Amino acid sequence: FAGYARYLVAYFEQCLKAAIDGTYKDGHFVVTAETIIPNLGVLREYKPMITAFWKDGLFESHDKRYFRLINRFADLGGEVAAGMLDPEQAFADFQGIFNNRDNVHNRAYLDQMLHFDMKTLLPALLHVEDRMSMAHGLESRVPFLDHPLIEFVATVPANVKFHHGNPKVMLKEGFGHVLPKSVMQRRDKMGFPVPLSEWYRSEISGFVQDLFSSRAARERSIYTPGALKDVTAKEGKFSRKTWGLMSLELWYRLFQDRAHEYRALLR
Repeated sequence: FAGYARYLVAYFEQCLKAAIDGTYKDGHFVVTAETIIPNLGVLREYKPMITAFWKDGLFESHDKRYFRLINRFADLGGEVAAGMLDPEQAFADFQGIFNNRDNVHNRAYLDQMLHFDMKTLLPALLHVEDRMSMAHGLESRVPFLDHPLIEFVATVPANVKFHHGNPKVMLKEGFGHVLPKSVMQRRDKMGFPVPLSEWYRSEISGFVQDLFSSRAARERSIYTPGALKDVTAKEGKFSRKTWGLMSLELWYRLFQDRAHEYRALLR
């Protein structure tokens, strides 16, 4: 139902581009700058995302812009050794899904974004949030998973699903007679972030430092020597860089460093 803030951020940029180029009617834009502005209030808490998104470049092709918007490697500062990551290959893999003409027929920007998220981010979201919330008895908000509903919504044109840049307009109109205005018009919704940056500097600071300063980590060829020493000090409020590096190191310890044990079990 196009409810994520990133769709609004992406389309806002394209609206500006269309206003400059005069290309509102070329089939790529489902909203105009005039109509999208009243809905931009939902982005109040997403200023860091917008700042990072517009920091490098504007008005590029749809695939380049959306890749930049969702790229989780953007804040890496040399912690991973050269050659371990291939940005060009990552973008090529992204394009293979995002620009797939077989699955995205009418080619609206919103359709491309939704298609990519359905194919890649949704499985990851369900693997982490849905499973973990159920395991701990937490009622979490995840996307609807009724497949007839998903199949139907996928056929709805982008200019209906994202009318005037209004996120979740179909849900709002469908349940407007049931939900109170305090819910329907709410502008202070946010995700469910974990205060990782605070934990790095308090409860688990010793664990993180021991992990990155260990001999095992220092001798791996995947990190740039010395780059992990002060990684938490440079952590942004909502960055996942340290979390990703911790997960990588723990994965290496569990599976790569103990590979000989697992091979012995197969003998």
